[in-house]
Formats: sequence, structure tokens, C-alpha cells
Amino acid sequence: MNDNLSLTTSLTPSSSFSTELAEALADRAPTRSYGKGLRLPLVKDGIVFCYVLITGTVEIHRNSDNLLIATVAAKNIVGLALHDAYIVTKMTSRIAILKQEEAHRIIENKGLWETLSRHMMELNNKLYAHSCQLCAPTVYEVICKQLMALSNEPESIRLNIAAERYIREKMHVSRSSIMKILANLKAGGYIEIEDGRLLRIRRLPAKY
Repeated sequence: MNDNLSLTTSLTPSSSFSTELAEALADRAPTRSYGKGLRLPLVKDGIVFCYVLITGTVEIHRNSDNLLIATVAAKNIVGLALHDAYIVTKMTSRIAILKQEEAHRIIENKGLWETLSRHMMELNNKLYAHSCQLCAPTVYEVICKQLMALSNEPESIRLNIAAERYIREKMHVSRSSIMKILANLKAGGYIEIEDGRLLRIRRLPAKY
């Protein structure tokens, strides 16, 4: 292993404008608590839904292959533009649900189109960074990028998911391959992992 690889930040698609949008929409939709591990579709019977995350954390998965796209923490919104996906609650979460068309109507009535556009620009930048990470030339580099992404997640996310699972659900690599690389990084003193949870990255070698 060679020393010091400089990588990107967290890919969790949060936005500085998401709180304003979430609060504006949550007031107009019924809210309830959903337990951990519940799957909620973005499209059902041809109707597109918008999920306003008031408390808690959810994962966004792609419909076609269940690939984990991102982890989203409150306060935030899922479903204003994304369709071909579903969400899974990572912990007990309070969520307001409304139809996408109703969400757009509220945004129109409250004059929040500029806020929405800025939110979407930041979101698009994060998703572009995500796609670039998945195009890294080697498995090792992809794993390093995902480790850096995990290290920049909020503590509520980072300490509640195994590093191996976080990486595996965002890329098509075997569990054994990920575990081997993580074990070698830990043995070399490059990362600190306890009970599968990533505690700290000291530095990551550029080569494996």
C-alpha cells in the first residue's frame, strides 16, 4: 500500500434549503411514525409520492437492482423529482406523505420555486459526485471513496451501519472482497473500526 489518497466528501443528498421545504410541506400532510426497516415506494398505482422526513433517517434504493443510492437524514424530502426508487427507514422515523402534485402546488402557493431549484442544484451535484465515485477504475479505489463518504455522514448514520454493509449496498462487490480490504486497512492502522462501525480514518493508501 502507498500513502495518502485524497477523496471526496459525503454523498448523502442533503441541502441547505431542504429544511425550509420540509417545514412548508409537512404542515399540509398527515404525519405518522414508521418503524425501522419499512419499505415505502415512491410510485404506487401510478401515483408519485413525496416523503417529508421530519425525524429519523431513510435509505434511497434503486428499483431495478435495489442498489443503495444515498442515505438521507431529517429534515429532508424525497420524491420531488426522483421516481424510479423506494425508501427504507433505517430507524423509527416521523414522515409526512403527500402526492407529488400536491407538493408542487404547495410550493407554488408559497412562492418556493427558487428554494426548490437551489435544493435540486445541490442534490444534482451530490448525485453527480456519487456517479463519479462508482466509476473509479479499481475496486479498492471505489471502496476508499465509500469509506470517505461514510466518514462524512452524520454520526447518527455512521455509527448505526456496518462499514461493509454501507459499501456493499452502494456497489456490486462481494462481501468477502470488501471485508478483506477493510481488514487489511485496519491491520495497517489506516482506519479504526469497532463492531463493524467506522470510527476514524487516519489516512488511506493511494495503492492497494
